[in-house]
Amino acid sequence: MRPSPPPAAIAYVYPRRFHFVSKDIEALSREVDVREHRFSTGAAWHLPWDLLRQLVFLLRCKWRGIRVVIAHFAGHHTVLPVLLGFRTHIIIAGSDACSFPGIDYGSFRKPLMRAAMAFSMRRATRLLPVHRSLERFENRFSDYGQREQGYAHFVRGPIAPSVAIPYGFDQRHWAAGHAPRRARSVACVATGAAHGNAVHFRKGVDLLIEAARRLPDHTFTIIGVADIRSYTDLPSNVRMMGACTPQEVHEVLACHTLYAQPSVMEGFPNALCEAMLAGCLPVVSDITSMPEIIGASGVVVHERSAEALVAAIVRSTTMEPAEQERSRALAMAQVLPFTLERRIAALLHLVRTT
Repeated sequence: MRPSPPPAAIAYVYPRRFHFVSKDIEALSREVDVREHRFSTGAAWHLPWDLLRQLVFLLRCKWRGIRVVIAHFAGHHTVLPVLLGFRTHIIIAGSDACSFPGIDYGSFRKPLMRAAMAFSMRRATRLLPVHRSLERFENRFSDYGQREQGYAHFVRGPIAPSVAIPYGFDQRHWAAGHAPRRARSVACVATGAAHGNAVHFRKGVDLLIEAARRLPDHTFTIIGVADIRSYTDLPSNVRMMGACTPQEVHEVLACHTLYAQPSVMEGFPNALCEAMLAGCLPVVSDITSMPEIIGASGVVVHERSAEALVAAIVRSTTMEPAEQERSRALAMAQVLPFTLERRIAALLHLVRTT
């Protein structure tokens, strides 16, 4: 007996239309009719208005015969879909699997959000973590949060079944190309960073700046900074860039030797995978998916310190050229299985069969 076809339309809800959210919606829209809804309009006091807006959206979906909701992240925006009886699939992406109060990061640190997430995760049809480690993992990298992390740790009692579906990438877009690479050059994407904010510490921008001071013969490029002027007294070998298009990010990554992601927390970092496809050697922190993503192609940093990061960077940038090329080829090969087509097929299979 053939499986039933996917529904003619689905609802896709999210708090903000991040790059990875846009990729999902655009790819799914080529297969089914996607009705999207952005939940968050700003400050926390807007929550009642946000819920009312979403209620109207969901009731209209029901009137049109839509019965399936895909939600990116768990949160306030996943409560109404499960309450109204939609078959709700929640993509767990990272912030909804942790609590790092030391840097004001992680949805489980907020009592009201935590309650909303627990309610949704117990009643959803499926939880779709972007990596299996988000269910339960140990934080050994920093002291900004407790050791035991993961949504199954924070939500007591039974929860919905989980199926890990990693993000996917357009390998043609991110291919390395033939641009010359600057020797001893380090790149990092830290979208939304400003001096002292949560992104600044979560992405390890403070460590990268200190590493730049200790490595004056290296150059460092930090992409996606929200407030460049907040960074004063930067070393001369640090370049801060504001928001960039995916094409601009690719052009920057393709001419760098190394991509550093010394993050306190990540889910399945898109920028890391895109940098590896663009031919950058990876240096990552020992948290969730990242050591598995890079495999033997790069260096894992096991403690949150400038000393450890500097040692990892130097280890990568001082390799012999032939060894760098082998590692670069291995880095690209590590990401090749994670195609956007495979991700969308997996999402549609679940939507069709559950």
